[in-house]
Amino acid sequence: MLSRLFGKGSKGSSKGNSEAAPLSPALTKSILDAIGLKAIPGMPQSAHRLFLLTTNPKAEAHDFIEVIESDESLSARILKIGNSVYFDRGRGCKSIPDAVGIIGMAELRCLLHANTLSDLFPSRHRLRTQLWANDVATGVTAKLLAQRVAPAKCEQAFLAGLIHDIGKLLLLQRHQDTYEKIARRVAAKGMEFREVEIEEYPFDHTEVGQLIAEKWLFSSELIAAIRNHHMPWSDLAPQTLPWFVKAADTLSHSLGLGHGPDLAPLRAKFRENVNETWEALNIHPEERSTIENAIRNAYDSECEIYNSWSPPR
Repeated sequence: MLSRLFGKGSKGSSKGNSEAAPLSPALTKSILDAIGLKAIPGMPQSAHRLFLLTTNPKAEAHDFIEVIESDESLSARILKIGNSVYFDRGRGCKSIPDAVGIIGMAELRCLLHANTLSDLFPSRHRLRTQLWANDVATGVTAKLLAQRVAPAKCEQAFLAGLIHDIGKLLLLQRHQDTYEKIARRVAAKGMEFREVEIEEYPFDHTEVGQLIAEKWLFSSELIAAIRNHHMPWSDLAPQTLPWFVKAADTLSHSLGLGHGPDLAPLRAKFRENVNETWEALNIHPEERSTIENAIRNAYDSECEIYNSWSPPR
């Protein structure tokens, strides 16, 4: 019944890293001891319903219209987006069917992914907005890369990019002071979050994210994107979700997408190592600046739509 992306998570081996290695009982206990046994709730029913719909390749326009029209707040958002400069074709829309027709099914799925995920583990801390901006940048970049090499995976890559750092969102919600301290060190030293996290915890955000994803029965490949997107290129199979997310995360950081001025050292670190990503993607040097510009333009044109669904500060 569940779709391929939102299906029962597998605990198979990490062979080829299309699946994540299982969390050990000791590591699971360490995470739960730190965040609390009840810190990971069941996915809200409304979010679960949208996930089932947006990851179902057989869903048709009338299925989306029915769900959207049943939610007054979501209906208002979709109408506003349908009439936005980004989507408006000069006709305007006054109904959900009109808006769905103007937006298109592929973009609608991405928008509903963002609507669903933006409300998970909310926090009024300013860092929550920054983390969500990076999730959006990674999703938009992963989608653009997939359009180039594996068009059938565009929506999956966008979803994986949005959800790749869900562990950070939970850690910020549960340990605001500690995670703010981690973020300050990241900004000051240009260190990656995982490097600092393991100095504060016996785990990192990818392992927390895997625990969340397993509880919510995400598919094995989506779990792998969460857990494995920091692995070396040599350990990742090309055109899998972890591969797309690693590339998108690296490129979006190297371009400073969603970054504040305090993250300049982090951007510089990624710029120093970005050639490795281009080589993994098999992108010729003469094409790289063109693709970077395309990524910037895609983020600039879409971030307002997706960032508008960030939880209120």
